[in-house]
Amino acid sequence: MNATTHRTVKIRFILQFSGWPHPRDPTVHTAISWPTAFQLDTLATHINKEEPMVRLTMAFTAALITLTLAGIQAQRQPAGTFHQGKAYRFNKVADGVYHAVGTGALSVVGNSSVIVNDNDVIVVDDHVSPAAAWVLLDELKDITNKPVRTVINTHFHYDHAHGNQIFDKDVAIIGHEFTRQMLMGGKSIEMPLYKSYVTGIPRQIEDLKKRIAAESDAARKANLQTQLQVAENNSASQAELKPTPPNVTLQTRMTLYRGDREIQIRFLGRAHTAGDVVVYLPKEKIVCTGDMLTSALSNMSDAFVDEWSKTLEELKKLDFVTVLPGHGDAFTDRAKIDYFQAYLRDVWDQVSRLKQQGVSAEEAAKRADLTKHREHFPGIQAPGVPLIGVTRIYELLDGTVRRD
Repeated sequence: MNATTHRTVKIRFILQFSGWPHPRDPTVHTAISWPTAFQLDTLATHINKEEPMVRLTMAFTAALITLTLAGIQAQRQPAGTFHQGKAYRFNKVADGVYHAVGTGALSVVGNSSVIVNDNDVIVVDDHVSPAAAWVLLDELKDITNKPVRTVINTHFHYDHAHGNQIFDKDVAIIGHEFTRQMLMGGKSIEMPLYKSYVTGIPRQIEDLKKRIAAESDAARKANLQTQLQVAENNSASQAELKPTPPNVTLQTRMTLYRGDREIQIRFLGRAHTAGDVVVYLPKEKIVCTGDMLTSALSNMSDAFVDEWSKTLEELKKLDFVTVLPGHGDAFTDRAKIDYFQAYLRDVWDQVSRLKQQGVSAEEAAKRADLTKHREHFPGIQAPGVPLIGVTRIYELLDGTVRRD
């Protein structure tokens, strides 16, 4: 071992011994505590024992790390991160590729995909809040000690991109140009979908409190109390939300290379929003679809319903086996695309006809009957579709939605 290597090993050992994070620790992008007096004393003791040149090097390193931590400290642990057990389950899909699904211990709402490369990690979608993203990074330590250097937003919706703010400025956050526009200046929180979600949290909390007060069974009461804790933590984290836009954008396509792994980011057309992207791994034959394609039905509040089916045709052209959706479990049945296309065409045709007949959006939402699709979408229990989707279709038919 030469002198340089010897000094490096000693410095690294002392820093680790003192409790400092390794440079590849994924939590370097989250919150790191100030050093304790014990840690500083320990570091100083080791430094004083070294020869002059090594002592100077190590003292400089300690000072540099202290200054670095001072800057990172601004990114403190956000409110609402407390939870019991693990908040995420990392389902391995291929070598280095995981589907991160919430366990219910914390409000995360959507899924993430995690791509572990030779030297870094790419996260696709970062959940509903700063707290959810912070905990994701913390629990990533269970599968890797490599740093998250890249985040990809499949679209701008709150349950996929409202964790952006916890990442350090040197992390590349990639999204479509439209996604950046919607996250700039807080536009994402002005949309009906988010307003409906966030205004429902206080009602959820009050309802849980009433149910807890009325519940006599100890086990059921404990379960309700856990739900209340999750809801209150979510409320606290939403209060700290600062929508943060991607700092790298694309219009049609971008490709990242990590060793022999190719990661394609593709805009295939308007669908769930005007800026949906999919993340395609051709070697692994995996595609991360966000809410363009999920294991159930996606909401249509910001959708281009009449274009969505065509965009899914473009998705079919990719050579993939496994779909990692933004909601629900991973799947391999490509026929799900056909089923969803049929649903989209049917809801568009029915609502369009009702509008032509002069029926209001509220009444059309009650009359539209999609029950023939129940075999593939069990969530459809009776006639009627969500009003927020019908309202969007009316806006598209009226020409009040920008298509340029």
